[in-house]
Amino acid sequence: TFAFFVVAFRTTNAINRYADAARYLHSLGAKWFDTASTLIAFCRVSEAPAGKIEMFQQVLVRLVSLLNALCLDSLQNGGRCDEVGSGFRFELLGSAELDSETQDEIIRSEAKVECVFQIAQQLIVDAHKSGVLCIAPPILTRSFQE
Repeated sequence: TFAFFVVAFRTTNAINRYADAARYLHSLGAKWFDTASTLIAFCRVSEAPAGKIEMFQQVLVRLVSLLNALCLDSLQNGGRCDEVGSGFRFELLGSAELDSETQDEIIRSEAKVECVFQIAQQLIVDAHKSGVLCIAPPILTRSFQE
């Protein structure tokens, strides 16, 4: 009976840890979706040229997609890849359309997730400075807090 209790306890603990991990992964994806959709919504009031707005939105969605895939890939196999968009078992949105300089920077990086995250933050700051994101800074900071 003691062995039964030990096995039951360990099994319950393992199932709880698995459920927590799954919940955190879903939460992570939901937060990135919320951030991306909020930033895209902020573009509605922008008076910047439509081409600049569309370029920002497309690059943002590609970076968020890549960020999600890199995070999941790093959990699965340590994040080893030789080119952006290859070696993943996860679907990516338009990673090949990122400019070659950005792709090279990500490939050379030892910390790919952090690199893509930093590129996305720089994109947001640049978009705010250029007027693509025409929103008050205190409200824009929500996207950084997610």
